[in-house]
Amino acid sequence: MKKRSRTDALADSIDPQWVSSAQAVLGHQFADQTFLITAFTHASLAKFSPSYERLEFLGDRVLGLILTDYLIGHFPKADQGELTKRYHDLSHEAALARVSQQLSLQKFILHAPSQQELIELESVQSDVVEAVIAALYLDGGFEVARQFILANWTIPEELPTQSDTNPKSELQEWAATQKFERPSYHLVEQIGSAHEPHFKISVSIKGVGQCTGEGKSHKQAEREAARRFLRRFVHNDKGQISA
Repeated sequence: MKKRSRTDALADSIDPQWVSSAQAVLGHQFADQTFLITAFTHASLAKFSPSYERLEFLGDRVLGLILTDYLIGHFPKADQGELTKRYHDLSHEAALARVSQQLSLQKFILHAPSQQELIELESVQSDVVEAVIAALYLDGGFEVARQFILANWTIPEELPTQSDTNPKSELQEWAATQKFERPSYHLVEQIGSAHEPHFKISVSIKGVGQCTGEGKSHKQAEREAARRFLRRFVHNDKGQISA
């Protein structure tokens, strides 16, 4: 008699609706649902099933190849420096977490009951996105993974700036340069369910002003608040503070 794997045991406990909903969101019917389940299994359930960590490792490489191939073809005049900036803008942790939030992938994460808060972590969300890419690649092939990425990544024509990729760092550097106090972030409101929370965060600099940002994670809301602050007070008049 064939010995049952840990993944088989976990699969038996999963609601079929979870499987059908996850497949619908990803746009792919898995021939081997083990890939799908593993891609969403956090290490807190490693006792019952392998976690997504190995898939995450593979997905990072598949994502890198597909994005690089697209950038090389779409921006034929871009040099290595520009391509690197564009690639980083599309592949850093926050960019991947944004894809997870757009698709609400975090609600599919399988984790220990005591670890509910981890689905709000952008690090976990970005890891799951990479694992999902690997699962699509292993089950459906390169083209399936490629279509998923090109359908869910927004690739801008303009060259990204630091305010696009890391607005909090830019704002902090600007405040230090201008001899202001460090930006101060405060939670204004949190609404929604545990699986789909929504945050409103304010950022203020004494003597300058205040802006708010919203997002599906605490970090995302902070970045949006910083981005709005930069647009309103820093970039409004060629770097001068607006009245």
